[in-house]
Amino acid sequence: MAKAARARRSPTARRKVAARAAAGDAAQPLVLYIHGVGRHKPADELKAEWDLALFGSDRGDATRMAYWSDIVHPPATGGKRSKRGTRTADEPSADVADAALKEAGVSSKAAGDYAEAIAAMLGAPAGRTRGPGKKVLPLPRFLRKPVSAAFLKAFIGDTAAYFFDKEKRRRIRERFQAVVPDDGRPLTIVAHSQGSIVALEVLAALGASVNVVKLVTIGSPLGLQEVQDFLDVLPGRKPFDIPGGVEQWHNFADPLDPVALDKGLRGEFGRPRDANPPRPLIVDELVVNDGTRKLIGFNPHSAIGYLAHPKVRRSVHEGAQFDSMARFVVARDVAEGLAVEGRQPVIIELLEPGYWALGERGPELEAREDRERRAHGEITLADRVERAAAQIGEVVRTMARAEGRSPDQAEADARIDPLRRFVAARLTPDEVRQVAVEHKTFNVYAVWRSSSKKKLIARSQAVLQVDAARGSYGARGGGIVWAVLDTGVRSDHAHFKNGTIQAVWDCTQRGAPKRLTSDTDRDGHGSHVSGIIAGESRHKGTAYAGMAPDTRLVVYKVLDDNGQGEDAWIIKALDHIARQNENAAGQVIHGINLSLGGPYDSTVYGCGFTPICQELRRQWRAGVVVVVACGNEGQLDVQTSDGEVEINTSMSIGDPANLEDCIAVGSVNADKPHLYGVSPFSSRGPTSDGRLKPDVVAPGERIMSVNSRSKTEYRVESGTSMAAPHVSGMLAAFLSARREFRGRPDDVKRILMDACTDIGRDRYHQGRGVPNLMKMLLSV
Repeated sequence: MAKAARARRSPTARRKVAARAAAGDAAQPLVLYIHGVGRHKPADELKAEWDLALFGSDRGDATRMAYWSDIVHPPATGGKRSKRGTRTADEPSADVADAALKEAGVSSKAAGDYAEAIAAMLGAPAGRTRGPGKKVLPLPRFLRKPVSAAFLKAFIGDTAAYFFDKEKRRRIRERFQAVVPDDGRPLTIVAHSQGSIVALEVLAALGASVNVVKLVTIGSPLGLQEVQDFLDVLPGRKPFDIPGGVEQWHNFADPLDPVALDKGLRGEFGRPRDANPPRPLIVDELVVNDGTRKLIGFNPHSAIGYLAHPKVRRSVHEGAQFDSMARFVVARDVAEGLAVEGRQPVIIELLEPGYWALGERGPELEAREDRERRAHGEITLADRVERAAAQIGEVVRTMARAEGRSPDQAEADARIDPLRRFVAARLTPDEVRQVAVEHKTFNVYAVWRSSSKKKLIARSQAVLQVDAARGSYGARGGGIVWAVLDTGVRSDHAHFKNGTIQAVWDCTQRGAPKRLTSDTDRDGHGSHVSGIIAGESRHKGTAYAGMAPDTRLVVYKVLDDNGQGEDAWIIKALDHIARQNENAAGQVIHGINLSLGGPYDSTVYGCGFTPICQELRRQWRAGVVVVVACGNEGQLDVQTSDGEVEINTSMSIGDPANLEDCIAVGSVNADKPHLYGVSPFSSRGPTSDGRLKPDVVAPGERIMSVNSRSKTEYRVESGTSMAAPHVSGMLAAFLSARREFRGRPDDVKRILMDACTDIGRDRYHQGRGVPNLMKMLLSV
């Protein structure tokens, strides 16, 4: 078989290839894919999915897929179909080895012995098991069960079909050979699972006639002795020779991947003794497959889970000479979700009219926009958003009809929600792929994950000298309106009896924000935050007042009753605020408080440039002060040999507090900030790109404020969620006394930070220190 493959190119042809390569052929680098075990979706769809996972966009002719699934798994003519158009694997019988061989159509004694050996190695004697045992997957049964049985059957069946059916082996190898070009251009090969076996054998046969600048194997079984016994490579001694045309080999494996039981290939394959110049050894690297981190859809062997990993992407990009900072359509964290069935929340950013993107030439874009104008009238961003929402809805309905599902129910499940610059939706992997393919038609700039955000929980007026400013300057917040983006508010609480709550809007449901008439805040976080900013009351003889008692609040419910939310909900609230300010003669809302946040992935976004940060930056530049809690990730619990210990962490500022155009607030002790300093839980800087954060710190420990579960009572909470509204209220009070600074957030931030009191802590912990309202008022 090896000889036949070698004969595919004559010595003359090989000399021509070498000559072209030596002459510096200008052919573009090419990336070749070859998939692994199992029944897969059609070749073009699979290639597009791999493109999105690795590059974030459809790479067209720059990539090719060696597709062989249909050889072992002919297209199903009946039986249950999955949502993605692939046949659902039946629960295997007790004898997995026999069932796998029967489905693969292999019946020889040698194949039976091989199947028994694999099954035994993966967890049970004589192959009588329902999947890999704890030796292979050291996890509870409820985690192993979803993937183990079906995986074991697929692995045994596909590899047995390849090793013991000569005709199928020949056809599979030909599929890979067919995508290898003859022009000597540099190749990067990405091989998953059994695909690495096929790639190795073909490359060994082709030898130096190909120019493989990098071979990337993911979840490879090449380290297993049971697999090596049947490899068709020359010579057949160990360590096996690295194929002559391969310059670099990078192998990735997940610690729990049951296919890649032997995680390292370096000791199994090496340099030929006569290699000149000698080729580098294999680089083995352990990575955590994204499929390993999921309880639903747990699959440490997932191809997409490997491909979307930053280290795998970086390795492929280097081999393909691809700029890792180049524009993508689908963000990496969205691409990770392609590995799991079900819908994931996304926000789809639309191109503004006239924007030149993805290398389009100006005249081409202008011609396309002329066609749009003729067909749809004058183009605005709102037009594009509405049209894209309709087009995405049609994608959802079309796919549902093709799969025999209800189009109406599918569209309802997708929750397509037009925003101002985005379309929010919950899409399946196939729907995401189709939107990416049609991105130019739909005017899509990028598909981002609608990241989760949560509340930040973990005697203060004197610390900020708010009480003194109230008495001396009458700085009570009158005439100022502040937006609170949180869990809602209990507006009928006695603390808000004088009309403090101007309106409450629900942004968690599909469609435009809905004004709430009933007073409810089941979580209570939003009520507590709102009470720190404004309102006042007496309870059991004690007076309770917000930092700016007369400030009016517009509350947006962007977190659900469990304190969890999405970027899309927050952006919907910001759109509503922008419209109010734009449609009024003067500024309607002067500031925004966000006592919420979440992690951010530096492999997807620039620091401070997530979609929510982009929208907050627009608010800031439109004249709205933005105050954000910096997060409660400053202290982590770590297990050591001596038990659990607490450690403090730097570079723990959350998103969107890492935005430059905002005031990020950390927490200090409410009573003795100079003595006790920064709260242990308060997130610390710098930001991941090296900027100073937090900007300031404010009281955040054991803060008394409104209890939403009662109309009269108060309760204590701690966290940077409590520190941020202290600053929001203080700034509302400042703007009520110094009206000329309304609409000038840069000046307000400068005055705030210049008037801070240094408490003697590290600048990346305390920022500029504790704000002082009296100093602010005296300075201007």
